[in-house]
Amino acid sequence: MDTDSSIYEARAKELVGEIRKIIEVKALDLDQALEQAGISKEKANDILNNGGVPTLSEFLALCQISGITIHIPSIETPDTPM
Repeated sequence: MDTDSSIYEARAKELVGEIRKIIEVKALDLDQALEQAGISKEKANDILNNGGVPTLSEFLALCQISGITIHIPSIETPDTPM
């Protein structure tokens, strides 16, 4: 694994730790929320307890469960070709 990947992986694990804290503070029914998001208990356990790195869809689901909003910038393009 190269240095850039390990930096991103470490940051992802750090963010998942923060998300986990938010979920605990909000006292959410995590099992039910994960089931509704389509994340299996085994995968959730790997991500939340064993340091596994989530896929993008799993990460976004965890953000949604915890109440974190992700804003993706958009660019308006003209309808006419240049």
